[in-house]
Amino acid sequence: MPNVPILFHDIDGVLFGHYAGEFQLRPGVKSWLAWAHEHFELIWLTSWESERIHSLLRVLCCDKFGDNLESPPFHHANWTNYENKVVWVQQAVQKLNGREWFWIDDEIEKFSLEIESAGIPLGRCIQSNPTGRDELLSIQSTLNHCLANRNMNESDNERAA
Repeated sequence: MPNVPILFHDIDGVLFGHYAGEFQLRPGVKSWLAWAHEHFELIWLTSWESERIHSLLRVLCCDKFGDNLESPPFHHANWTNYENKVVWVQQAVQKLNGREWFWIDDEIEKFSLEIESAGIPLGRCIQSNPTGRDELLSIQSTLNHCLANRNMNESDNERAA
């Protein structure tokens, strides 16, 4: 999937959120995951362990309960040896050789000074609202806008060439 952008994806505060008085899985998460995997290469940027991510995805992405529960392929960022996620993202972005990327997390605002100091463009960092049932739709709309701008820029570059 090298032609699609990378999406650094947190779990708590993104797939799970506070609504109806509880911290719980957001409605529409299965549709969100299908859309995200279609448009991005996901790299899970979370403190969750790989096996827990695999189990969550396996349950969320299966159509029927059965013996052979499949989950989409995933990559897990091991950032726990870094000071914080910002340091990990800074180093990861330097290795992308200009490849398009975005980061969704419920702590973008908390780390905004560190993000700016690290030279990470805040426009690529999408703050998830940790409350509300429709947050995944809001994030999808924001990312669709980013993808549309990307496609317009690619078309402009092709016409100029």
